[in-house]
Amino acid sequence: MTKLPPQLSRKLAAICLLLLLIPLPTFAQSALDRVRRSGELRVGTDATYPPFETAEGGQFSGFDIDLANAIARELGVKARFINASFDGIFPALQNGTFDVVMSSVTITPERSASMLFSDPYYDSGQLIAVNQDRQGIVTPDDLKGKRVGVQINTTAQFELEKKQGVDVAKYNTIDLALLDLRNKRIDAVVSDAPVLKYMIFQSFHELKTVGRRFTDEKFGIALAQGSEDLRDEINRALKKIRETGEYDRIHEKWFGEAAEQAAQLQAQHTKPKVFDIGIVRKTWSIFLRGVWMTARLALLSLGLGLPIGLILALMRVQSSRLIAAPAAVYVEVMRGTPLLVQILFIYFVLPYFGIYLPAFTSGVIALTLNSAAYISEIFRAGILSIDAGQMEAARALGMSYPQAMRSIILPQTFRRVVPPLTNEAIALLKDSSLVSVIGLTELARTGQE
Repeated sequence: MTKLPPQLSRKLAAICLLLLLIPLPTFAQSALDRVRRSGELRVGTDATYPPFETAEGGQFSGFDIDLANAIARELGVKARFINASFDGIFPALQNGTFDVVMSSVTITPERSASMLFSDPYYDSGQLIAVNQDRQGIVTPDDLKGKRVGVQINTTAQFELEKKQGVDVAKYNTIDLALLDLRNKRIDAVVSDAPVLKYMIFQSFHELKTVGRRFTDEKFGIALAQGSEDLRDEINRALKKIRETGEYDRIHEKWFGEAAEQAAQLQAQHTKPKVFDIGIVRKTWSIFLRGVWMTARLALLSLGLGLPIGLILALMRVQSSRLIAAPAAVYVEVMRGTPLLVQILFIYFVLPYFGIYLPAFTSGVIALTLNSAAYISEIFRAGILSIDAGQMEAARALGMSYPQAMRSIILPQTFRRVVPPLTNEAIALLKDSSLVSVIGLTELARTGQE
């Protein structure tokens, strides 16, 4: 038997060790067991949809929130709410980020084919909103030839896409659609009737709802496939909550006469202002939390990206293709694919391979790997800008290649690359807003909430 050289043996051993450290898919415990053992029910929600779910200062409130807390009490656990954008909430449910989704989710045949649903807990339907002075739009047929705003991946979008001649404008949150309607950039907005009425009554007095609900929909609690045991327990909890009258109390709190009178009183005493110091006092701590999250993301990603980028640059300037080629491929792939795709891949796709990462860790890894590719090109340009004669002179004086690089080339390189690295840091700070798609409440997401 041919004996491997010691160096090659060590390399193979290192590779084998790395392979052993890679997490492999495991058979998960049942959903109900996981909830009971952890003592918490992880609830995914897009908290930009009052009066069902909203968040202020890190505190969640709304009809869905109160109902989820009641269900969790019946299960003997606590509800932990995780804020996520609606367009990414179902993939996050499938990969195990949440146990359930309670976010005004309409039960549809298409959704039921890929996930489980509890018994319905609320009857709703789609309604049209227009500007107060708008005439001629009352029914869905009147929307033909019009530009209509909807929240992305909602039944409002699906209903309008069935109708020919309707220009559907998709928004991340319904309040952004209502803002565009108020500014007359679109002709109408379609959304769930209770939400439209609530938001118009509270904040968009220039708008009105028209006609009647043109769909009959039912909200349900969404669960991942294979969670039948948890679904059955939730259905039992819902039934008990209805029987004890707690459901009626929660409904009255958010949709009853008392809630309407309180909202009306608040609206009467709230006058629109260009600048309201009261809002600043109320939200400054929330704003600072968003700033802190953005700063942590940017600083950690930059701190990790700098050494990785330097290593990649040193690999690319080598004459050996075996060393330079992998670095070149990495750089081109990371620079040639959108950062948003990389974030979604790390957060949503890796769990299918048994690698589960928290949202913050996923965001840092994605930003680090992406920025490292750009940083490596900055370092490479800096290294190549140093006169080749300096390396030759250093080698002639008896210095090894690493010594010459460390003592002669890199110190000059660092001085030259400071300006472009500063630009990359600023770009990274801006790019951090993309992590809001996986539920991180950084500065941009804080502003939306």
